[in-house]
Amino acid sequence: MAPALAQTQTESAASRHDVNVQRIVSPSGIEAWLVSDSTVPMVVLRAFWRGGSAIEPVGAVGVTGVMTDMLTEGSGAMNANAFKERLQDLNMSLSFGASWDGVGMSLTTLSENRDAAFEMARMALYEPRFDAEPLARIKRQMLVGLRTRETNPSYLANLALDQALYAGHPYARRTSRESVDAINRAALQERHTALFNRATLQITIVGDISSEDAARAVDTIFGALPAGARPPEPADVTLSAPTPLIVRTLPQPQSLVLFAGPGIQDEDPDWIPLAVANYILGGGGFSSRLMDQVREQRGLVYGIGTGPSVREHSAIIRGSAQTENGDVREAIEVTRAEMARLYRDGATQAEVNDAITYLTGSFALDLDSNVKIAGVVHGYQAAGRDIDYINHRNDLIRAVTLEDVNRVVRRLFNPDAYTFVVVGQPEGLQASGGN
Repeated sequence: MAPALAQTQTESAASRHDVNVQRIVSPSGIEAWLVSDSTVPMVVLRAFWRGGSAIEPVGAVGVTGVMTDMLTEGSGAMNANAFKERLQDLNMSLSFGASWDGVGMSLTTLSENRDAAFEMARMALYEPRFDAEPLARIKRQMLVGLRTRETNPSYLANLALDQALYAGHPYARRTSRESVDAINRAALQERHTALFNRATLQITIVGDISSEDAARAVDTIFGALPAGARPPEPADVTLSAPTPLIVRTLPQPQSLVLFAGPGIQDEDPDWIPLAVANYILGGGGFSSRLMDQVREQRGLVYGIGTGPSVREHSAIIRGSAQTENGDVREAIEVTRAEMARLYRDGATQAEVNDAITYLTGSFALDLDSNVKIAGVVHGYQAAGRDIDYINHRNDLIRAVTLEDVNRVVRRLFNPDAYTFVVVGQPEGLQASGGN
């Protein structure tokens, strides 16, 4: 193909939200998804690259997050202060971040400043300074976090859960003083070179910009990236056998409860039925069975909820609750009993109907701004959905049957497959996973 702009556009025949997502190709051959809408004079851009914290060198855990933070701590001729002042002058936001499985970029700008904003993004991506002072500041903040995390119930609970489920896998690793000390300029440059290329790049643009201008913007920001190659990947997780109860003692009047069992990846055929089943169990707020039985009927928790949690190489169903120390034992018992009742008897048609009505009706709230549309569309792109998924997502949910839901319930909601973690000073509990 000639290097001129190539563009295809897909429109949904069954569109429910009129989100017209186009596939554009820049002059240098980089693909992106575009929602062009001039209603609001702003542009939102999201980008994602595969390869995150899970593939860091063993001796430098945390380096990927530091590297992405440092991209807005000075670039080109601008030091950290000058760079941030320029962002403020342009009334734009620009950030980078790292997850277990990738690194991302987020940019929001007014239309009138978009060319200058795209240039700032380009500079951050290609000309990071990695100066000593901001690096030292970030590392000091990390060391403070290391000291305070041992009294953080959320950190302790998630660490215990990850170590129980992902034993020996990078997902169970955490930063340490030694790994923070090992982060230096050379390590930042190595991660930057290893991760930022075209091989896994995914881009979404939403807002007041034409397809031609968006294609040129893609090349302005990303055109100089090398072709590169996909980064190495860790092995898929084999979840460890469930531990009925793990207790981590932390002096405080309340306890945090986390629980998790095997889940499914979002490309699994049961993913959409899972959304409906999860709403019924614990994802539907006050409409869910767990909220009704554990909080409303018995007053045992402040709140309780469940939801699927997907990483590139693992998938689980997670739940959480918080309660007084004296109520933890009964709260867990009722939670297990309600899961067992759903697992044994299944959901009802009325529950399925209510879940479908809510999940389809509330979706419009996820699309009421350019920022939200960018987040949804980019999430679907990163998950490998087709370009028009946003417009037939509700149709897929409406097609879910009671039989589908109960198949998923019996596949994923067996309470005996779940590990429970409690952090606090729970009364009357006998841990089976150590204290």
